Parts: sequence; C-alpha cells; structure tokens
Amino acid sequence: MRAVRFHEFGPADVLEVREVPDPTPGPGQVLVRVTAIGVNYGETLIRSGRATEVVPWYDLAPGALGGEVVGVTDDGRRLIGFALGEGYAERAVLPEDATEVPDGVSDHEALALYLQGATAIAAVDAVRPAAGERALVEAAAGGVGSLLVQVAARAGATVVAAARGERKLALARELGAHEVVDYGEPDWSSRVDPVDVVFSSVGGAVGRQSFELLRDGVGRLAVFGFASGEPLDVTAVDAFRKGVAVLGFGNPLTPDTVRRAFTLGLRPVLGEALPLADAARAHQLLEDRATTGKVVLVP
Repeated sequence: MRAVRFHEFGPADVLEVREVPDPTPGPGQVLVRVTAIGVNYGETLIRSGRATEVVPWYDLAPGALGGEVVGVTDDGRRLIGFALGEGYAERAVLPEDATEVPDGVSDHEALALYLQGATAIAAVDAVRPAAGERALVEAAAGGVGSLLVQVAARAGATVVAAARGERKLALARELGAHEVVDYGEPDWSSRVDPVDVVFSSVGGAVGRQSFELLRDGVGRLAVFGFASGEPLDVTAVDAFRKGVAVLGFGNPLTPDTVRRAFTLGLRPVLGEALPLADAARAHQLLEDRATTGKVVLVP
C-alpha cells in the first residue's frame, strides 16, 4: 500500500509517499480501506520535531504519522477513529468498536465533526459559559474554533471571535459570532471588553493577551492547543492574582462527546481535500494558517 512517511524531522517537504506492507490487525482490531484522513496541526509539530517543545511527555522518532481516518471494513461498515499506528495510508487498523459514521454524513464532514467537534464540546463542558456571559474563541475560523463559536452561542453566551484576516472574520460572523477581532493586529486585545470565558488554542502572546481579558474573580480559560508553537505562558501565580481558573481536559473522545458532535446539528467547516501525495502541501497550509475548517487527505 502507499503511505506517507518521513525519515527525519524537518519542514513539510520531508514527507514522502512510499510503498509499505499492509498493516495486520490484532485481537480487537479491524483493518479498513481508508477513504479519508484528517490532518491536524499537532501532526505538523510531530513531523517538525517540535512536539516535545510544546508537549514534553511526547516520545517520538521519525517514521509514520498516525491520525484520524474514515475507512470501510470488509463487511461494509464505515468507521471513524484514530489509526492504531499508521494513519496517512491507504489501509489502517482501527479498534473493532470504532465509531460508525452516521448515514448522510460525508467522510469530510465526519472528520470535521469527530475529534474537533468532541474537543469543542469538551471545552464548553469544562468552563460552562452561561447565558449573558462573554466568551472569547481564539482561532475562531479553524476546525475546533468554528464549532466552538456555534456551541458557545447555543449556550447563550455572547461570542467574541478572534481570527486573522477579514475572510476568517466573515466566516465567524456567519457561524454566529456576535463580535469579531483580528488577533493579527498588535493592539487587538485593547478593543475587546472583558470576557468571562476564553477558549485558548493558540498559546504564546495571543494566549497571554486572552488570559488578561478574563474578568477577575470569575473568569475561566479552557486550554486545548498551542497553534503558535509556543505553550500558554500563564503560571499558577497569574491565575491566583486574577482569581481565575485555567482548565485542561483529558481525551475528549468519550462516547457522549462523540455522540453530541454528530447529533447537535453543528455546521462543520470543510477545508481543502487533497490527494494523499499532497500531504506536504496540507501540512504547509496548516503551518501558514492559510486554512479554514478541516483539511483532509484522500488516498
């Protein structure tokens, strides 16, 4: 089968398509013919060798990339889940109890709703924005951010969408954001009134500026990513000073969050669908922040 691998850490063009043996499922596992592969920003950090800078507990070596896939079993079931091993490939191994894709949901839509939808729901569950509160969503036109705008608005919050460029800001408005701000501008946070909740996925300076917008004594920040490549620069002393909570959460892919992701009627934003051989281009688009919505590879 064809698979995308890399023999050294580096820029996107270290990704190469190679012929490799088909994987063999073990007990409790199933082999699928992959029909679509979700590309996530975290995979660009793995490929570049920077993952351990952001997530120190990773222990990685160059080789294959895992990832979320949609695939079809020999008996015709269409499943979605994280590959047990190789994911950027024509065939993959999934747990036998992987989630079945609902009828009427395309592969691309399923990948846009699965991990990212579950993450959005888990983040909202962690900080529970209430009616009348203000919620700031970083990277609001991205895969998770675009869904967070919708889930937070449904909770009754006034949603402030932070994104880069008018095209992404317009999309956030279309999805239900009440206010928008371009966080590519140096003074962006000075134009945002205090907020009760922050959904933080950028890290670095943007994450710090978002944190300072939290209302003292009541603010809650959910952190679930570092798209800038720099961790959120907030200490326990900072949280104590403001009297706010900084919360993470474990694996968002619980049966409940996945079910809700597929049944809440959220509108997934679909990004580029590229051939498997264009994996390097997909990574470059994500690193350049040139995407909106979910990017997928099609074998």
